[in-house]
Amino acid sequence: MDTDPSAASVYADALAELAPGERVLAAVVANAPLGVDPPLPPAGDDGPATAGTVAGAVAGAILSPPKPGQGFFWWLLFGRSGRGAATSTAAACRKATLGHNPLLLVVTDARLRLYEPRDQAYFIDEPSLHGRPAGERLLALWDAPRSEVRSARVGWHRLHPGRLTVEFTDGSWVSFASLLHLSRRKARTVVTALEE
Repeated sequence: MDTDPSAASVYADALAELAPGERVLAAVVANAPLGVDPPLPPAGDDGPATAGTVAGAVAGAILSPPKPGQGFFWWLLFGRSGRGAATSTAAACRKATLGHNPLLLVVTDARLRLYEPRDQAYFIDEPSLHGRPAGERLLALWDAPRSEVRSARVGWHRLHPGRLTVEFTDGSWVSFASLLHLSRRKARTVVTALEE
């Protein structure tokens, strides 16, 4: 039994079904870290609604208060989990992922994609799960063209030794981390893939 499986190999078949014609360059399991978020996009945003978004939005409002200074505790302990205007790529990414953890972060030759794993294969590779339909294994949450990604880096930031930060061309950025799943080595595979 593999207790530290490669997400790229565990979800290879499901990703081929969900991203037909795209070549998967890297896939890692991560969480959106706690901390101060960018402001959420304005109401009426026509992005896709996903299960958990309402509960996540409430949690996001508590974790990332809209008034200056109210997020000081979260900033002090965890730093910022993202930055950008309410209309930025980072804000749209955080809105789509609120209430969804863990996340499967996938880099293809065309897009940066985020899914929610709906099974436990990311934690302990269980071959019996591999035959299930892709929709039962992965819930698509968000994606962006590679052309919108400016850079990515891995750094140690407060409580996150392998924190992955992705910066977008609009100047916004968002971070991902996980003490259990996202080591510095795994995070670097994403950086390398995004630099291709």
